[in-house]
Amino acid sequence: MMTKDMIGVELADLPVEEIKKILGYEKVFKLSFNENPLGPSPKAIEAMRKALYHLNLYPSSTGDSLKQRLADQEGVKRENIILSNGADEMISLVAQAFLRPGDEVVIPEVTFAQYSASTCLMGATPIRSPMKRDLGIDLEGVLNRITTKTKLIYLCNPNNPTGKVLPPNELAEFLEQLPEHVLVVVDEAYHEYANEEEYASSVRFVRQEQPVIVIRTFSKIYSLAAARIGYGIGPVQIIDRIQQIRPPFNVNGIAQAGALASLEDQNHLLESKRLNESGKAQIYKAFDELGMKYIRSHCNFILVDTETDSEIIFKQLAEQGIIIRTLANYGLTTAIRVSIGCEVGVRSFIQAMKHIQF
Repeated sequence: MMTKDMIGVELADLPVEEIKKILGYEKVFKLSFNENPLGPSPKAIEAMRKALYHLNLYPSSTGDSLKQRLADQEGVKRENIILSNGADEMISLVAQAFLRPGDEVVIPEVTFAQYSASTCLMGATPIRSPMKRDLGIDLEGVLNRITTKTKLIYLCNPNNPTGKVLPPNELAEFLEQLPEHVLVVVDEAYHEYANEEEYASSVRFVRQEQPVIVIRTFSKIYSLAAARIGYGIGPVQIIDRIQQIRPPFNVNGIAQAGALASLEDQNHLLESKRLNESGKAQIYKAFDELGMKYIRSHCNFILVDTETDSEIIFKQLAEQGIIIRTLANYGLTTAIRVSIGCEVGVRSFIQAMKHIQF
């Protein structure tokens, strides 16, 4: 069992209550999982509470009501939507449906780790594509790594852990150059947080029947991470293929009820965005004052270069009850990623950074 004198970066993956026990603190700010500090919509909580009275009944296996609501919102057909047990399961389902041993999958070097994990699970080979100097995704580099064995390309947009977006025109040009045997998976987990002036969803390509599947989640801005509900949007033939291997009842009825109600609460969505933008502005200001280099983010987190061993930074912050994410597993040994927490959490992080010994 980990104790306070054995603080390591593994702490970032533990539930907050376990972290409190290890550190011996009553108050801990866990800023490593990109969670929405506002909590779920009150409408979602009420809908989920009512759904509890029907736990004796099996939920809809296909979730048609939620799928229709999402289809109306995105301007697609219900048949273009498939529900999943969080975005993670959607990533795994795509891999199970389309990959076989010997296949190749092109994945940017600095992006969500689940793409590589699902690829390896199916016996396929991850082909890493280097990033641009500013840590943007290099689409030309991705194209250069496509072979006759390439089946999938994973693009996270906005990208985790950098917070950067792909320019809409570059993404459109990229898709025009793809060979027919390649499917592009665009993970838009942070879609609702992105600045619309610089970002465009890839659902537009689905409407054009291009070989693209978009992955979304209710875990981030809708704050239903514990409920585990996500979805995919793609051409009917691609969705049908995934449906063939999707487990029945993979999304429980309580999660479906909460997700459906969340979509009806625009005030909660707008307040989540306001809180996030306010937190980012405060942290940007603090980083500027500290002379630290960071990436302006389209997500609910910020990547910053500490120019110091990130594990040292992690331990100093943890000693002050602040838990962040180190990025050494991406080769970014001096970078950390900090989630935008509640207003008190943001202030606490800023104060803690001012006391760090670099």
